[in-house]
Amino acid sequence: MIHRAFLTAVAALFALTLFAPAPAKAADAPTIGIVDVEYILAQSKAAQSLQKQIQAKKEAFQKEFSAKEKELKTTENSLLAEQGKVTAEEFAKKRKAYEEKIIETQKLFKKRRGALDDGLANAMKELRKNIVEATTAVASEKKYDIVVTRESVLIAEKNLDITPEVLKALDAKITDIKLTVQ
Repeated sequence: MIHRAFLTAVAALFALTLFAPAPAKAADAPTIGIVDVEYILAQSKAAQSLQKQIQAKKEAFQKEFSAKEKELKTTENSLLAEQGKVTAEEFAKKRKAYEEKIIETQKLFKKRRGALDDGLANAMKELRKNIVEATTAVASEKKYDIVVTRESVLIAEKNLDITPEVLKALDAKITDIKLTVQ
């Protein structure tokens, strides 16, 4: 009797295992890519074009302000030469005009510097947007689940680095970003 109950239980277990659903397959591990954004910001054609434009603007501003500085120095020298030759009131008037020119030049320099900084910020925003788009395209093509920046990774296998592919995609998409300075 016990033997028969045991056999029935074994048969029932066997039947249950035949009709039971298969165990769920373990989920695939996520695929990860790494992008060195700083490298792309230094090496992409658009970034290099932007650097050349920045350098040209800085040189133009430097040339302009060197001329203003020279003009102010000439005015200062002529003012000093006139110091004993004109009345105190006339000298004070000329000195005040000179000081106003200095303040005006400083304001102009500050305004130009701010405009250059704003133009650079806008151009960098555009470049970063294009880097994200290129990264998204590469990640989609290679079916990556996650892409992180190199700066946020301490140690990783070299084969996870997709920077060359992203750089190639970015250079194919855009080679120049216009630096607009108001």
